[in-house]
Amino acid sequence: MIVTGRGLGVTGMVALAVIGVFGLGASGSVPLRLDRAMFVQPEPVPAWVQRIALVDEALGRSELNRAIYEWREAYGAAVRTSGSEGLIAVARRAVRIAELSGGSGYFLTEARYIYMHAALRARAERSSDTLLRIAEAFEALGDTERAGQVRRIAAHLS
Repeated sequence: MIVTGRGLGVTGMVALAVIGVFGLGASGSVPLRLDRAMFVQPEPVPAWVQRIALVDEALGRSELNRAIYEWREAYGAAVRTSGSEGLIAVARRAVRIAELSGGSGYFLTEARYIYMHAALRARAERSSDTLLRIAEAFEALGDTERAGQVRRIAAHLS
């Protein structure tokens, strides 16, 4: 049998792992407990958090073009996560960008859309508190119809 360079590398890694696991258990110095093996990796800061910080920095310097660029990046990062918090943060920044740009209808529409997306995720998370926060955001935007819809969803979860 001919083994390629890549195959030999994978085979070698598996062999070393097996030797390492059984070697530790056989040495007597460390008891081998395969029923409690746990691999813990540190949880990195989500990309949307980093991008939101960049949006906030740009907004603080009144650099609207930079804020919009970073907002789009934050939006993409928030969509790629599973929770609703990133979407809520992105929607809030859309409202701030709208305010700085003289009430841009585009960013207010985006904020409403993103809040609705966040509400769907919050419903899936079964988080009535998050849904109520989103309903308040709709109220602040003057969208009482959607605020009522989100409140009904929250009430249904309780």
